[in-house]
Amino acid sequence: MQKILRVRGLRVRYVGGDWVLKGLNFELGKGEVVLIIGESGSGKTTFVRAITGLAGRVYNAVVEGYIEISGKPLAEWGWEEVRDKIGVVLQNPRATLVYPIVYDDLISHAYSIYGSADSAERALSNVTKLLRISHLLNKHVDQLSGGELRRVSIAKALLSNPEVIVLDEPLMWLDDKGMEEVRKTIEILKLHEISVVVLEHRYRSLVEVADRVLRLEGGVLAPIESPLEVGGGFTTLKQAVTTQEERDPVLEVRNVEVKVGELVLKDISLRISRGEKIVIYGGNGSGKTTLLRVITGVIKPAKGVVKRRGGILYIPQIPYLYFTETSLVDELKLAGLPDAGKASTGKTRFDLDRSPFSLSWGEALEFIVEMALESRSELVLMDEPFSGLSYTSRKTLGGRLLASPKAVVVTASNRENLEFLAGFKLLELKEGRLVEKGLLGDLR
Repeated sequence: MQKILRVRGLRVRYVGGDWVLKGLNFELGKGEVVLIIGESGSGKTTFVRAITGLAGRVYNAVVEGYIEISGKPLAEWGWEEVRDKIGVVLQNPRATLVYPIVYDDLISHAYSIYGSADSAERALSNVTKLLRISHLLNKHVDQLSGGELRRVSIAKALLSNPEVIVLDEPLMWLDDKGMEEVRKTIEILKLHEISVVVLEHRYRSLVEVADRVLRLEGGVLAPIESPLEVGGGFTTLKQAVTTQEERDPVLEVRNVEVKVGELVLKDISLRISRGEKIVIYGGNGSGKTTLLRVITGVIKPAKGVVKRRGGILYIPQIPYLYFTETSLVDELKLAGLPDAGKASTGKTRFDLDRSPFSLSWGEALEFIVEMALESRSELVLMDEPFSGLSYTSRKTLGGRLLASPKAVVVTASNRENLEFLAGFKLLELKEGRLVEKGLLGDLR
């Protein structure tokens, strides 16, 4: 098999820091799909920066070792040449799009590559037919689903006809339908002998399409013969008998109706008891976040009643949006927990003088969850808390939430995450209505 990318003895460290990559070796063949998994902070992003030349050129990192693209050392490639050889699709695909209409964005990028209107149109036509997204060209980017947005961003990366596509957590924030769309797109790329490197926490659905699965740990890559399985699915059970304490509600929502744009929630009723654990499942755009905002009082319902008995703490889908202060210790003080850093084992590993925005995604979520579960609030709302977490971290978080004496409501857009919420009551939000399904059980 022809080797498109070779990496030997790669070592990378940032100014003032320890080595992130410590002698990493890697090869990628033509048309090969390689899945790389690893915990947050293991160095996946640093690996991408290194093979694209960004680590040294942009981030001023110390880079040692040998990197070869298509038989030529990385140092001999120009900046734009590397960009055309290796297309990178970021975690947030919207960040790669400039214009509001899909066609305008893609054709502008194609023209910047080829300098000719005819060549740009030809390249765009080829890519959109390849990925089967021609029907999306006239759409506004805000009209795209998560899966459609990923496919459009992959199309943009393909316009330069690269030999390698790197997908950085392509399944992040996707529901079940979007996840399947991305998986099929990777299969198409593989069929056309385009090499693909996928860096993903939520990797199970991609194992079958991958030729190899590697784990990045301790600064090096190692093959995995049988990718780690955590949990085994879920089942619904009959509703448990409530105790006297559980009958004491912290929230009552009765016959609520909400209209936000084209989204309509109809006749929503929900009663949450002290200590109760609930997961609201539904696809992207079904109204889960809107419902949480109704519960917090941010959105006022057109009809119905919302009664709150006790404090409510809301954790948004992007954890960094929760922070308002310049240091972790100030976040604790603002939450009324000045001594929490000493008392909580979950936070003692953090330097409390550091900025909350310097935390990794997983660290930020861990810190916020610990704060929330120690707060005086009786109800904690979490919007898609498993996004960006490894399976091990998801299992830990699910167990932590279940063990808490607080009432907890989480949202989930894919069935895979339900297995980490054994013991939670399952509600499905579909076509504007909320339907109780029962208790989630553990099939392990």
